[in-house]
Parts: sequence; structure tokens; C-alpha cells
Amino acid sequence: MEHVPDGMDWNGIRIFLAVAERQSFRQAAADLGCSQSTVKLGIERLEDQLGFKLFYRDVGGARLTAEGRRLASSARHVEQSVSDLWRVAQSAADTMSGSVHLAVTEGIGTFWLLPQLVNFLENRGRDIRVNLQCALRSVDVLRLEADISIQLTEPTAPELLKRRLGTIHLNMFAGRSYAERFGLPGSVAELADHRIIAQEMEQFGGYGLADIFTPEIAERMVRVRTNFASAQYWAIAKGAGLGMLPNYATAIGGDLVPVDIDLGAKVGVWLAVHPEVVKTARHRAVVDWLVDCFSAKRFPWFGDRALHPREIERLLQSSADLRTYFEGFTPTRLIEDASAEIPTPA
Repeated sequence: MEHVPDGMDWNGIRIFLAVAERQSFRQAAADLGCSQSTVKLGIERLEDQLGFKLFYRDVGGARLTAEGRRLASSARHVEQSVSDLWRVAQSAADTMSGSVHLAVTEGIGTFWLLPQLVNFLENRGRDIRVNLQCALRSVDVLRLEADISIQLTEPTAPELLKRRLGTIHLNMFAGRSYAERFGLPGSVAELADHRIIAQEMEQFGGYGLADIFTPEIAERMVRVRTNFASAQYWAIAKGAGLGMLPNYATAIGGDLVPVDIDLGAKVGVWLAVHPEVVKTARHRAVVDWLVDCFSAKRFPWFGDRALHPREIERLLQSSADLRTYFEGFTPTRLIEDASAEIPTPA
């Protein structure tokens, strides 16, 4: 075997730490956003460089060898040192020019932050480049997986700067076409006779249908499962079933109707940022912008009180700024105009 510590593959160390934490090649690959074969190849290459085995592979997963345990301890220290070095370099360049890596859940990023990001970059952040990362789990800001994280679980690392930005209140919705075909439940008990479109992700615990009914009934009710908020939204809007969406969901553009039953949920929206990273002007500007994006004064549905979707519709109708916020997602007028130009077959 070859031993080349001077040419150490640091990406291999990153892969090694992910497998060591998860004790699974498959779960490590999911966390890293790569294939399982890439993870296995990275471990094999690292083992070849070091000259010893790092893991025992068995049906229970991947267990560290004695040498692997010693390496894991050292590797974590090195990883933290490299991250600290990078943050010092970033904080020294106190300028508005440069990149900001922002991790956010897919639904909030697509439907809520992107419309405001356009105005932010045109007005206050013209020299900032934003790398918007879809985060299906809470990212580790301390390990520089992102500069700033918007997440649905409270950050726990004491070194982080954190702030609760607001609350997302979830309401049950149906597509209008579904309501016209099958009607709507009048109570939670009647929900058992309807189809459910469920979003499942690490940062959201789900609807709790198994606790309300039984695991068997809940399994029968759920017709579509997805970890993407946009897929869930459009499945509901197109009439595939009922599902929980933010109470401002009708404003996005889908033809949705609220389901008035005593079943809802709420999740906190948290900001996490490393104290060294936020010392740069561009990171401070992005943090200030994010705080404003979830201001309950500007957007009352992020406040502590859960607003009914119809109450939000009235707010949107009475405010020109809010009413045009989501324009562009569903250009129905253009579709209608294009359809009018298609000649009718003879």
C-alpha cells in the first residue's frame, strides 16, 4: 500500500467523518449529497493512503476500528481548525463584495425568500453573490456547511449566534378540484376517508396521523409521500389529496381551499450564524435582510397568533405590496391569452 500523508485527500477525511458519525455508508451518502459508491471509493482510497482499515463492515452498518477511532478524534480537531482558519480569512475581508452561503429548507427558499432576494440583490446587495442551498436537514454551521442557516429546529451549539425569526402556522388545504369531486371533511374523524399528501423531512415531525387514528389507518390514508415542499404543494393544488401547508399558501398561486377542521401545527423559524462569519459587511447585510423577511409587522402570518387563511386573503387584498408579492409563479393570464390564439380545428 502507498502512504502519502503530504498528499492527503481532505475530501476523503470529510467522507470518513460522515460515515463515522452515521455508522452507515448509505446515510453518509445522503448527508453529503453523493452516491453510496462515491462514499465507498473515498473510504477505500483513504484506507489505502493510511495503510490500515478504518471500518468493520457488517449487516449492522459500519463500525470504526481501533485505528479508525483514533483517527476520528484527530480528524475532528483538524476539521474544526480548518473551519476556524477560513472564518478568520472571511472576517478579515470586511466588504460587501463576495459570496454568502445560505442554507434554507426548500419550501421557504423557493416560495418565500426568492421573491424578496431579487429586490435585495438589486438594491442593497448588488455586489453579493448568494449560494442558496436546499437543506433537508439542519446544517452544521460550525463545520461551515453553510455561512447562515434558516431552519425549523432550534440550533443547539452554544458557540452559534441564533435568533427565532418567527412562526410558520400550518393549515390543512385541498385543491379546489379535489373539493368539488370528493367534498371536504367536517371533522378530524372524517379525515380518515380522504387522501393525504404528506411531506416528510428531518426538520418537521409530520402530521401525527398514526397517533390520531392508528398506524394502519394512517398508512392507508397517505397516498403520496415526498420530502420536497414544492412537490407536496403542487400535488395538493392539482387535486391529489389534502395536506398541511403554511396558512399563506393560497397566495402562492395554486387553486387551494382551506379545510376547516381542528387540526393544525406550527413550527419555529430559526436563524443560525457563526459569530466570526457575521463580522463581514455582506453577512451582516444578509442577516438583517433575513430578519426583515420574517417580520411579523410586515407579514402578520409569521406572528405568534395563527391567522386563518381567509384572514390572510383579506390582508392580501387590502395591501398592494402584499397582493403582488407572489406574482410570476402562475402566469394564468399569459396561458389564457396563448390559448385564445390557438385556432379551432375545422
